[in-house]
Amino acid sequence: MTGTREPISTEDALRRFPELAALVALRDRDWRFHLLTENDHLVGVAATHSERDFTDAVFVFDRHHVLANRLVADGVVWMKDGTDLVEVVNDLLALPTPGEPGAPTLVIRASNLWIP
Repeated sequence: MTGTREPISTEDALRRFPELAALVALRDRDWRFHLLTENDHLVGVAATHSERDFTDAVFVFDRHHVLANRLVADGVVWMKDGTDLVEVVNDLLALPTPGEPGAPTLVIRASNLWIP
């Protein structure tokens, strides 16, 4: 064997890892997927969806490290870092569209605190 692997079907992937249904749902909503690499090694997968006023993104680094955020013109207004892919994706998808009641509007500023 040369180290390459045959891709598995969506059905097989969901049978092995049911939480991937959250990513399939994003794919079915026409989200774009991007491989995240560092020094030619895969370190994660990102999924993004953009509208006129905002971009939503989900970053999956491993089975237990998921980050999602909403970006508007002024910066990030919502972010969640979690261990449950389904929960993080569902929370992001539940956000009201910018301009609707309850939509996040306060830009999250970076902390000046530096931790080595």
